[in-house]
Amino acid sequence: MRYKKESASRNVLVFMLFMLLGVFGNVFTAFAQVNEAEPNNACSLPQNLGVTSSPLIVQGSLDSSSGLPNGDVDFFRFTGAPGDQIKVTLEGLTNGKGTLSDPYLGAFDSSCNFIASNDDFNSLDSALNLTIPADGVVILAATSCCDSSFSGNGASLGTYQLTVTSPAVVRSISGHIIDGVTGNALSGSGQPFGYARLQRCEQSECFDVNSQAADINGQFRFTATAFGQPLDVGLYKVIAFANEYIQNQTSLFSVTVGENRNIGNIALQPFPIRISEIRPCGNLPAEGGGCAYSARVTNRSASAVDVAAWSVVSSNGIGSFINSTTFQTADPQWLKIAAGGSKVVQFSFTVPSGITNGTSICTQLFVGDSRKAPFFNTIGQQGLFCISKGATGGFSAVSQKEAQKTFRRLNGQVSNNR
Repeated sequence: MRYKKESASRNVLVFMLFMLLGVFGNVFTAFAQVNEAEPNNACSLPQNLGVTSSPLIVQGSLDSSSGLPNGDVDFFRFTGAPGDQIKVTLEGLTNGKGTLSDPYLGAFDSSCNFIASNDDFNSLDSALNLTIPADGVVILAATSCCDSSFSGNGASLGTYQLTVTSPAVVRSISGHIIDGVTGNALSGSGQPFGYARLQRCEQSECFDVNSQAADINGQFRFTATAFGQPLDVGLYKVIAFANEYIQNQTSLFSVTVGENRNIGNIALQPFPIRISEIRPCGNLPAEGGGCAYSARVTNRSASAVDVAAWSVVSSNGIGSFINSTTFQTADPQWLKIAAGGSKVVQFSFTVPSGITNGTSICTQLFVGDSRKAPFFNTIGQQGLFCISKGATGGFSAVSQKEAQKTFRRLNGQVSNNR
């Protein structure tokens, strides 16, 4: 192994910059540098980096000379203090640290048991925050997307930089979701199902980190990513939404080492139309049948409105050739509702026999302003209910909590993997 130390003057400058920025808790004055050396393409035969007690940079390359049938994968073994937190980054073309276009990072214990992996943490580069195991040994794997088996089946080759440092992490990011008119908390445990989506922002690009329902008091609190990783120091924003409210988001805000950041209230403005008193269809037999349902549409504005109301049904995994469907139940219902007034709308559709067990069928209600183009000038919307066909054959109601997850996906409010 070859080590290269930076000059003392540069170390002092780097140290001062980090202190001024206030982004690292433990800053070391030098980065040890190591060149990757083959053969190291098996977890059982990693390149041994020895005891690592200071920040480390490995310059490596995935190339076609590894002897693997499809490509290359590099494993590295190092020893640290058990229980210590480390941050590992694998960077290539995106940040100018190499030519590898889409790095993929993995971590294993000394027995090659999988710990964690990451792809596309910051643009196409990867990163992991890890706790060193009890025996002090961590094995890292550098490959390219989407080689989740770490067998050298990645889609790209090229040079990369693997960096191990002490992580700069925050404790929590919290806030409240409230009604922008009344100031009341928007509960996440029942209607209107307040929800928060946390995004990390780098180089003018923001990406999802985690999401969660607010509690009964409209409060949310993030302490880790969706994959259980600590939250890195940096720039964030929170997107908040609730049923029948206009989505809102914060401006970018920075969070420093060890901070419990409370961003305060995120106010959401209510839709002019409220949908309530939802009456779903009852349980259906295994052979299907008619599903009739209704809801009340209330005008919350200060003047009368002319609206069109229509219901949409969506379902996946139904057993058909395409295996999914979305349809409108019938022609829209045209309503004139006085200020503060309300009307009940009714809909129905037929569930055929032969639907696959486990399939969920979900209904939504849309209301559009009929004085304009109602289908493109929606002023009210609500996910109504879902029914699911059980293993024993019959259809029954899905819990509100589970139905809300489906509605959030249908409306593009969260990623499919959240």
